[in-house]
Amino acid sequence: MPIDLSSLSVEKALAMAVRSETDAAEVYRKLNGQIRNFMLKEKMRFLEEEEKRHRELLTAIHRKVAKGREPAENERPILPALSLSLTESHSVPDLLEIAMDAEKTAEEFYDGLSQNVEDRGLREVLLYLASMEHGHYFLLKGEYDLCLRDEAYFDREDFQYDMVHIGP
Repeated sequence: MPIDLSSLSVEKALAMAVRSETDAAEVYRKLNGQIRNFMLKEKMRFLEEEEKRHRELLTAIHRKVAKGREPAENERPILPALSLSLTESHSVPDLLEIAMDAEKTAEEFYDGLSQNVEDRGLREVLLYLASMEHGHYFLLKGEYDLCLRDEAYFDREDFQYDMVHIGP
């Protein structure tokens, strides 16, 4: 169920976003600990760092909007299922699916919030974040699809390929 952005102050919405980015980084760290596939591990590290940067950016914006106040540590996240996944045991494909939902929800949240702010600079940052979350969704979707096609994909440390000559 989408969040009614019209009922939120920009300050509150930003605090929710900070919490969600924190949770997302933790989910990617958790995923990284459950996989052995070196390519997938690298993607999870990349996504974890991306979410940390988003959190830092949103925290700085929150401070500016909230006249120096830090976002509340106990703020509710945009997608509660993401927070829940940190305390529950899930398979790698399940965590990827939860992360995909979170990225899509974050994209919609940032896009919707961008339409509710008057400050052009803030609007541009929110649209940028929406675009980044869109890209994260498709990165995860590709990995999720590979997990569905090959149930050992995320647990494989290396790949054996029969080398085929390609080209002239």
